[in-house]
Amino acid sequence: MHRVGAIAVLLAGCGAGVQREDPWAWYAEPGDYDVMEPVAFTDQNYDFTGATAIADLPTPGDFETMFAQSDAPATRDCDGWTTTGELPAEISGIVTLLPRFYFKTSGCVPDPSIDSDEKYYGSYFVQDRTAGYFVLGDSKVAHFDMGDRVTLRVRAIKEAFDQTMIMVHDVLEVERGPEPIYYEAVGDELDATHVSRVVRVEGVVANEPSTFGEIYLDGDQGQRWKMGLDAELNRRGVTWPVGTRLQVTGPVLYSFSEYTIEVMRVGQVEEK
Repeated sequence: MHRVGAIAVLLAGCGAGVQREDPWAWYAEPGDYDVMEPVAFTDQNYDFTGATAIADLPTPGDFETMFAQSDAPATRDCDGWTTTGELPAEISGIVTLLPRFYFKTSGCVPDPSIDSDEKYYGSYFVQDRTAGYFVLGDSKVAHFDMGDRVTLRVRAIKEAFDQTMIMVHDVLEVERGPEPIYYEAVGDELDATHVSRVVRVEGVVANEPSTFGEIYLDGDQGQRWKMGLDAELNRRGVTWPVGTRLQVTGPVLYSFSEYTIEVMRVGQVEEK
């Protein structure tokens, strides 16, 4: 009993006068930081295509899906599903949108009472010297980035509501960049010639972002353009006050009868 007590006193004496380090000394009050996410752009068009130019890919008819003959669908009960000898085709292009874009489009179940819509979480756009194209992706993780050059084997193409898209593809090669992304400066309102291509517009913010990140810009000559903020940017609260003058650059998607400049990176938008 006496021996244990003596040890306890000794230990207490040894620790006397020692200042313990504050474990929270590194902590500071939270603050706001702007994430820049720069993207390199150029007004000089690309000088390359792949084995097949993107503009030369076969074009399906309204609500038609074209497969390579080796990828013929198992069922013929899906309206508009056909095969073509023009696929597969090999294309190369610069990735013009982060491959994390969400898009839902029609699939195929022979029973019309069953909802056959399919969700694609890793979609993106590619563009070469001749044209751009919307590519449906199936990954929630971006395996490459904007400005990278990719080579794809295109195995199926579909059309739905005037938006044409690569439905099935293989990624054959990725050349890391980033290379500057070519854009076309647009002064008029967007039309079918701009779909899947990268454009740049400048206008004044006309509204607070909607729940889905939709922002409209008013041009100086009465034009109106729509940009769509990625869901992640919307969750982060990325926005600009009404009346702010912005320059926006990105690929154009046609959906719900509107042409939308899609924005996945803060670096696609610049205050003027």
